[in-house]
Amino acid sequence: MRPHDAIERALIANDGALLATLGVSERTTVVGKARTAEERRAAGSLTTRRLSDIEAKPVSWLWPGRMARGKTTIIAGNPGLGKSQITASIAAIVTSGGCWPVDRNQCEVGNVLILTAEDDAADTLRPRLEAAGADLTCVHIIDGVVRGYTGEGDRKNRTFSLEDDLDALEAKLKELGNVSLLVIDPISAYLGGADSHKNAEVRALLMSLSELAVRNNVAILGVSHLSKGAGASALMRVSGSLAFVAAARAAYLVTEDPQDKTRRLFLPMKNNIGRDSAGLGFRIRGTTIASTAGPLETSSVLWDAEPVLMSADEAMQGQGKSGSVSALDIAQEWLRETLSDGPLAVAEVNRLAKVAGVAGKTLQRASDGLNVQKEKLKTMNGGWRWSLPSKVANNPEDGHENNLATFGNLDHLREPGGQMAEVEL
Repeated sequence: MRPHDAIERALIANDGALLATLGVSERTTVVGKARTAEERRAAGSLTTRRLSDIEAKPVSWLWPGRMARGKTTIIAGNPGLGKSQITASIAAIVTSGGCWPVDRNQCEVGNVLILTAEDDAADTLRPRLEAAGADLTCVHIIDGVVRGYTGEGDRKNRTFSLEDDLDALEAKLKELGNVSLLVIDPISAYLGGADSHKNAEVRALLMSLSELAVRNNVAILGVSHLSKGAGASALMRVSGSLAFVAAARAAYLVTEDPQDKTRRLFLPMKNNIGRDSAGLGFRIRGTTIASTAGPLETSSVLWDAEPVLMSADEAMQGQGKSGSVSALDIAQEWLRETLSDGPLAVAEVNRLAKVAGVAGKTLQRASDGLNVQKEKLKTMNGGWRWSLPSKVANNPEDGHENNLATFGNLDHLREPGGQMAEVEL
């Protein structure tokens, strides 16, 4: 018998005498206390399932090979390149049962729910969706969350939060029924109190959102921006925590065609559940729609008929050739974001710099420019650790713009001497 079990039994026995004078069943109380102890012992235990008891099932595709229901997809790009027009085009295909570009597979008709913090529903969203051919009766806009009423009975709303309002979101999905797509544009605007550059906080929110997507068989399409720096991988350019693209099952880059500035590209950066697919080309065309207020000017996506074989990394490298940002600026911005979650072993900084395409000498100059604190660890294995000075870490205005992906405190590996390897930009 474990010591805490003996203590519980003694307490139960002592309570029995008192309960007898009150006319309460000692047996009932003992069972209740035993059950409580059992529940306490069960808390924190693992729940498991035998894989042979789990029935295999195919991926439920919204856009075959590119965007799945029950999963999160991210599209990222610089402002003004057509991300919102792409979401309007996708919403139009879903609500009208249209055909997807290039492969021409027909989409099953479904409802679309939209969260947008950047586009007005009346003068921007409706005209774009109408120009794209959407069935507007199947498109629903989330204006906010009811937080109360004024003395005159008018409703007061607050901004939707992925941190606090997933239950309300799920209730709305069930109320509407047959919701195939949820658009969140941009996803960073709806994090509530979570820090978009903190891996753990973003990961926790996206895990809950993913579970909601699975339960309701809805595709989540999150829109994001790109950071200003340039690196070896387009995936590392998605703004905010790396958890955004880590949690997504697919991610796409929206960028200019390096050979044709009037053309835009929609290129896969990541696809964990579909086949490796080619990208798409498109142009933004101006168009006019009729309204009760008269003709309205808007824009829509005109997809190319043929696929694009250029990779996202190749497109970004082509864009970088004409950029004016210096390698030192890029390295300083990258380093401040990499160390923003706390100190890292120099070997880990070296490894991450190599992945991001930051040269060792440039990184050393960047660390000097940011006054990075370099501390020799007083442990058996020794090694060096880098951290930001408190002023840089706590006040983003003292450093570069806080908009690159945070890698977090990953495995701390140590290399002999902690030397930085030279990696060319």
